[in-house]
Amino acid sequence: MNYGPFARELRTLGETELSYLREIFERGRMSIFFNEGGFVERFQNAFAHYTGAKRALARCNGMCALAEAVSVSGAKAGNEIICDPVVHFGGLAALYWNCIPRFADIETDTYCMDPASLEANITDNTKAVIVTHLWGLPARIDTIRDICRKRGLFLIEDCAHAVGARWNGQHVGTFGNMGMFSFQEFKQLSTGDGAMNTVNDEKLAWNMENVWRFSGESPAMMTLNWRMNEMTAAVGLAQLEKVDDIIGSTYNATLRMFNEAIRGCDWLKLRHVPAEATQAGYWFACTWQGDRCGLDYARFKQLNETLGLGLRFGFNETAPYQFDFFRKGDIYGNGVPYHTPPFTQLSQYRYRDGLCPVVEDVMPRLVTVNLIFLSREDAARQADKLHEAIAVMNRG
Repeated sequence: MNYGPFARELRTLGETELSYLREIFERGRMSIFFNEGGFVERFQNAFAHYTGAKRALARCNGMCALAEAVSVSGAKAGNEIICDPVVHFGGLAALYWNCIPRFADIETDTYCMDPASLEANITDNTKAVIVTHLWGLPARIDTIRDICRKRGLFLIEDCAHAVGARWNGQHVGTFGNMGMFSFQEFKQLSTGDGAMNTVNDEKLAWNMENVWRFSGESPAMMTLNWRMNEMTAAVGLAQLEKVDDIIGSTYNATLRMFNEAIRGCDWLKLRHVPAEATQAGYWFACTWQGDRCGLDYARFKQLNETLGLGLRFGFNETAPYQFDFFRKGDIYGNGVPYHTPPFTQLSQYRYRDGLCPVVEDVMPRLVTVNLIFLSREDAARQADKLHEAIAVMNRG
């Protein structure tokens, strides 16, 4: 799998991160326990303020944060959770709690969840929805939120790619019941690993925290302790203080370079950004349409190697529901949750080819670049080479 030149030198890290880490070692406290005013608390408060959420809860990584979101959604074993068919993490989070993933298709131009497909997939057994703001572009979250409210569904926003992204000026992760943000190294805000769950329900936030606090109260729900440590939070707080500059002057700037490189090309269709959306540059993405013009996809791929474009062709070889892991339905080796009475049978879910026709059509034709892997200098060189490759293809 070719991600292009790996030029990131942790260039967003600096003296503030080092200063905060020194402060931790000087205080000698590396956990949130009995550490009022520590970096976890400061990071949580600052992130809540940044996004406009009432509460933000720092977690050890994005996958755990997403699993936690499912655990507090009210979904029980055998209930359905509707997920995106581009990335598989939502489906894994559902299965972790013995829930059953259903997959709603994507829009042809944004690659985010199609609200019409979401609505068509809701059944009496559906309890929650996980919508992904893919590669820094918000899904049509106000429409999706309204559908979930009408049907009484718990809405989880997967914002792993979307720190800084907004819809009609409102930060993603604050429309639904919960938002999940990932801070893995190759995200807009980087802590190595780490995550944040945003919530607007104070009682829900208390119950999520009570699982690890010695409050003397009985846990209100089944979840686990996935909290963040002080050192990760210190780096996160320092990153948050400059994240808008990181996104604007670095990632959105490089995104514009690639957008400009394909301007006027009628066989590479740029990803559509709705007027309501504020994108937080993460990936450059377009779709190959050269077959309509009699162009050879294999030749374009060869130019990628010859000229060193650093393009990635296709995103996944298959949609998540085409993985054997989902199709066999034997998640824990004993048929749970698909084959266990009184739950429904796997055959009723039909994780078959053609389940989500748009994602199966679009994903193999995607041409992408992960912008966070690039310095601005490398991005400029790659964009120029992409423009050159387009000219070569047009000459025939």
